[in-house]
Parts: sequence; C-alpha cells; structure tokens
Amino acid sequence: MLTRANLILRHLTGRLFNETSAIAALEFALVASALTMLLLGLCDLVPAYLAYTHAGTAASTAADLAAEYSEMQYSDMVNVYSAAADVMAPFSAANQSIRITDVYSDGQGNAKVYWSCGNGSLPAYTARVAVTSTPTGTALSAVLKNSANTSYILTEINYIYTAPAAFVVKSPVTLSTTAYYLPRSSAYVGFPWDGVATDMPTIPTSATKSSPVTLSNGATCNYAN
Repeated sequence: MLTRANLILRHLTGRLFNETSAIAALEFALVASALTMLLLGLCDLVPAYLAYTHAGTAASTAADLAAEYSEMQYSDMVNVYSAAADVMAPFSAANQSIRITDVYSDGQGNAKVYWSCGNGSLPAYTARVAVTSTPTGTALSAVLKNSANTSYILTEINYIYTAPAAFVVKSPVTLSTTAYYLPRSSAYVGFPWDGVATDMPTIPTSATKSSPVTLSNGATCNYAN
C-alpha cells in the first residue's frame, strides 16, 4: 500500500522528470538551431574563402607572368589576363576585374605609373600618376631604389562573390587582393611592343606622356610614351 509520503514523492518525481524533459527539449532546440545556422553559414562562407584564395593566386600568377617580360606586346598582356582567369576556375572569370601596373622610379626619388591595364571595376591608372606606397604599405624605398629604371609589377583583383545558397551572405560581396613582383629580365617591363626591335618602348622619364589603347579582350591600357 502506498503511503501519503510515497504518493507525494512519486508526484514530485514525476514533476521533476517532466521539467527535466522540457529543459532538455529546449536545450536541443537551441543547439539544433545554432548548428543549423552554422551549417547554412558554411554553405556560403566556405565557397567565399575558396574564391578569395583563388583570387589571391590569380593576382600572384598575373604579376609573376608579367614580371618575366622585358618587353610586352598586346598579345602578351591578353595572355596574362587569360592565365589569371584560368586560375579562378571553377569560379566564373566574368565576375573578376584585374588591373596590372608597372610602377617605376623616375630617378628623383619619386614613383610613378609607367603603364597600367585594367577592366571592370579596376580601370587603368593614368600613366605618370604618382604612387606613394606599395600594396602592403611597405615604404617605396624598400622596393625601389632612388635611381632611374627600377620598377615593380603591381596586380590588383576584385572578385564579385555571390553565395550559391545565400543563406547568410544575402548580397554580392567584393573580394579584393593584390600582389607585386620585381621584374626578372630587366629593370622595368616595357609596354606596348610590336615585336620590332626599332620600336621598343622608350625608358620612362619625367617627360613621357600617357597614351591609351584597348586590348582584344576589352581591357584598356594607359602607357607612357
């Protein structure tokens, strides 16, 4: 026979069990919601990180390839753009803007744009425009000597990333990256060159002017002549 004390104990035990079950259900709901949001976020953020790393590799690739030349023809620049686009695969190159610039020392302690090619959201810089710092904020004195005919190749990339699922990243995001390389074959990279020895680009000086040209891939370039 159940005593009054036993009945009270059973009642309290039942209430405790019910309350514990309710708390457990609430905790599960909260944890499940958090894990679901984390999973959905990863569906957007992991591809974004991959796109950013591809853009960084594309910038390095373009700068490295351009730095190999001493004189670049129009077709050479188009090939550099194509290589950068290939590195972005499987991400669409249609969402990629690239600016490639040769920054040189004028021999008076100043750095200026010798030539620049750009497309999309990164139009070409005007030739002979002053440059005050490197992409990483390094002092120019650490890269360019205070003498004529020294330079570096700067590549900048903007990639418009649109999340495939858009669970967390609701609107397109611009991923930006830069890279720069010192020329390996000469003190500076001449552009444009038609392949005729007598038509080689002149060494940049403070008297050079800016001239425009449009490449076959649609990129526009400004160069000093």
